[in-house]
Amino acid sequence: MHQVFNLRENERIMNQVKERTSIMAVMRLMVKRCARWLMMPVAAELNFFLAMWLINGSVTLGYIAGCFVFDDNNPWHALHCLALNTAVAYALTLTLHLLKKRWARITFKTLCYSVLLTLEAVYIFLMLNFDMPLGPRVLVLLAETNHKETSEFIGTYFLTSKSLWAYVIVVAIIATVALLEWKRKAFNTLASTKVAKWAITLMVLPLMLWGAYQSHNYVTLAMCKHSKQLNQWVQNFGIDALDHLSTSFYSACYVRVSDADLDQAVTVAHAVARSSASTSEPDSLNVVMVLGESYIKSHAGIYGYELNTTPYLTQEQRRGNLVVFTDMVTPYNATSQVQKNFFSLNDLSAGEMWYEKPIFPTVFKRAGFNVYFWDNQRNYAKTEMFTITVNAFIYNDEIARLSYDETSKIGLLYDYNMVKDFETKSSVKPAKHNLFIFHLMGQHVHPVGRYPKKKGFDHFTADSIKRTDKFLNKDKRTYIAQYDNATLYNDAVIAHIIDLWRHKNTVILYFADHGDEAYDYRDHCGRGNVTVPNAQLLHCQNDVPLMVWASDYYIAHHPQLIEQLRNAASRPGMVHDAAHLLLRLAGINTRYYLPQRDISSPHYKPMPRIVYDRYDYDKIVKKNIVQPAKN
Repeated sequence: MHQVFNLRENERIMNQVKERTSIMAVMRLMVKRCARWLMMPVAAELNFFLAMWLINGSVTLGYIAGCFVFDDNNPWHALHCLALNTAVAYALTLTLHLLKKRWARITFKTLCYSVLLTLEAVYIFLMLNFDMPLGPRVLVLLAETNHKETSEFIGTYFLTSKSLWAYVIVVAIIATVALLEWKRKAFNTLASTKVAKWAITLMVLPLMLWGAYQSHNYVTLAMCKHSKQLNQWVQNFGIDALDHLSTSFYSACYVRVSDADLDQAVTVAHAVARSSASTSEPDSLNVVMVLGESYIKSHAGIYGYELNTTPYLTQEQRRGNLVVFTDMVTPYNATSQVQKNFFSLNDLSAGEMWYEKPIFPTVFKRAGFNVYFWDNQRNYAKTEMFTITVNAFIYNDEIARLSYDETSKIGLLYDYNMVKDFETKSSVKPAKHNLFIFHLMGQHVHPVGRYPKKKGFDHFTADSIKRTDKFLNKDKRTYIAQYDNATLYNDAVIAHIIDLWRHKNTVILYFADHGDEAYDYRDHCGRGNVTVPNAQLLHCQNDVPLMVWASDYYIAHHPQLIEQLRNAASRPGMVHDAAHLLLRLAGINTRYYLPQRDISSPHYKPMPRIVYDRYDYDKIVKKNIVQPAKN
């Protein structure tokens, strides 16, 4: 009896095993057939799939190669983009495969090749000539270019050596595509072999499915209505290494939301005209705002640098007319982002975007001030995105009408010349209350070109730099000396601005939009994309000078405010909130003023200082002891 029971139990177990094996076999067969069915278009149109994958994804493939060379390249993001490119190539190949009529197939192929080869040609041309990839600024430039400018552009760049190289590369790509089309039968035969089918399935199918899953990012991107949503999309997904079609779609969305942002900014400007704004200043008053550029705070003598690069400002501080703030941070290392968020009275710490609040000149204008704006960067690199986006905002026709009495017309070689241009060419007579805005070139990009070589400004030389870092040679010491000379010249420009209003009721606010690097702690100068910030990098590029100068008359008539300014000099702050300080210095009463964002106010509330929209400056920098650049 016991044996019979065991036999029945064994038989039951064997039947279960067979049943499970059968189910697994069926599942394996279904997966195999599904994979074969999904890969059928690729196997049948292998030459076309390879062409789409290579041409459309050339940027992605280059980025992947860069992962082995550049620390900034993110391998995980590279795989994301590779999967997207594979999904796009598959979608195009599937469409071709489903077309049965010969004329439809030829039309679709011609369209795909024309679009992608054109995008690739433009990409190569821009990268070789301008080191500029495909992106939103290309669409903006195309929209703003007239026939005359197009003719001049073609005449200038059509036959340059870099352009000729671009043509050679594009011809080689076209020849490769032609070869793929010519040998398409050979590719199809190769793809029909068992080994090729397995290889194609294992390499393409996982990437294609992953990319198809990520396609929801396109839906999210298409639904973005303003920059806040678009910025969030970029933070979550990123735009580097996107294939040509994805980049084009992102660029179109960028231009669309930028137009929406600007429309909202104009609406907000009109709202100021309906709001109440006035000044409590009974006397005549001159408020001067000076925006500097690329100023490394640790290269300023007034902040402890061993070379005397700020003799005039140091003298004003000793006189008691200058309050120097010691712990100010800028949120970005890009002029356009800083300028938009400083001009706007938005509260960045509360997540408000620049287009959601008016710019401070509009409020000054509403309060009865005459407003003058002299900008030495208005025409600087005017084809670059940072210039285009700022100018489209602060020089928008309607915003400008509501904000300025007069603006500068041209940029000049040196900042002193710009100030003299203001003195001689401003046509509107100053009123009782005036706001004067100067945007300097400062020490921007090429410091040796930012100061005249005569009149004592070529003061420092390579021999002045006594540092012993191993990476410093004579050329790099010369660069540091040139940067210090540009800082010395910047000091003289500010001194001249001060002298214009020294004997009047005047207050002047100066700060720099961002810092820079001049071989301060590593073998590097300038700026770059900040992907993995460290204390030294943020100290050089985000720790900036901010100071307030007041005439004797202003000090005598505003003793409490001056005392509060001096007491606030060591407070931690962010420069994008400086417009609120400017409103208080002018005595303007408006609902747009936020005392909690005004560093001089008793109601000031320090907030976490977030830079680049994600990094806590103090957590990164304050944990490390950072010293000024030692000479």
